[in-house]
Amino acid sequence: MISLKFNKSDYKLIVIFTIIMTIWLALKFYTENYSLGQILFDIPIIILKTLAALFMLRWIAQKFFVERQQYFLFLILGIAALVITGFVDLLRDYLGSGRTWSDLPSVGYIIVHSFYYSSADLAMPFLVIMIKKYFENQTSLAVVKEKQKDAELKLLRSQLSPHFLFNNLNTVDALIDSDTQKAKTYIARLSSLYRYFIKTKEDDIVLLQEELKMAKDYFYLIQTRYGDAYTFEVVDESAIKMSSDAEVYTEYSRSVQAYIPSGALQTVIENVVKHNKITHGISIHIYLRITEEAIILTNSKNSDAKSAVESMGTGLKNLKERYELLVGKTISITDTNTHFEVCLPLVTLTNID
Repeated sequence: MISLKFNKSDYKLIVIFTIIMTIWLALKFYTENYSLGQILFDIPIIILKTLAALFMLRWIAQKFFVERQQYFLFLILGIAALVITGFVDLLRDYLGSGRTWSDLPSVGYIIVHSFYYSSADLAMPFLVIMIKKYFENQTSLAVVKEKQKDAELKLLRSQLSPHFLFNNLNTVDALIDSDTQKAKTYIARLSSLYRYFIKTKEDDIVLLQEELKMAKDYFYLIQTRYGDAYTFEVVDESAIKMSSDAEVYTEYSRSVQAYIPSGALQTVIENVVKHNKITHGISIHIYLRITEEAIILTNSKNSDAKSAVESMGTGLKNLKERYELLVGKTISITDTNTHFEVCLPLVTLTNID
């Protein structure tokens, strides 16, 4: 919550302001030929009145503006506080000049001039301190958000690894007995994946080109484990010119320049495997299409596939939250009777806060 509570640096500013104000009032009253008695009487009252208004207004702002959002009540109470403290100064002015209570003007005059007396003296210190509090709160909020973001990302990413490792260790165990050479290849691909995971473990986003290479290694593990039950195809439709110079016209894929949250493709491919039961004689086709703005994974569904709500498991939920935390974008999901599609927006470094 935003806090307007005064801290040590605020009190230091108040002390400095009090000293400056005391010196300024002393010089002002001296040039206006005030007697020593008037100076010693007037300055403490003005200082105390101003400090009282400052603390009252801070409390009212915290209680009714920040905490309760009762803005109209804050306005009324704020004006009332300024009028009350200003009236003390008005009395000081009247009584100090030898006038009596009967010399006081009308109620309207008192209210207007009391408000003016307080506002004039309070404007500078209150404005300076409130600006200071604003930037302090903004800094604190940024720190809290950064820590929260970091903690949430680490928690979400920690959920990607355990079951993935166990499944692949089981596959290696089966391959060692049946096909030693294939087991070695499988372990090499699995090692390549984990080298990638270790390399990018501190990276929130990675080049799409690197993520695609990881996805191909990952799909090799799936095909080895499930055979022809899954097929995989990548189509890049994002070819753009690398240079506007006609003499250096080169078709170059946008995927080289695009970024994506680390492990995103592994998550969506894993989701396909998790939510589509293997049916004898029917393959699940995974079609990965890259456009200028997104990478779209579409997979065919068998009759036992889960619905979109059921398919939105922990992996996709985590990925959706990671997108929102990292780049303020969200993944979109389309579900039909025959296909399931996940659209992952591509990002650039300038998109990331």
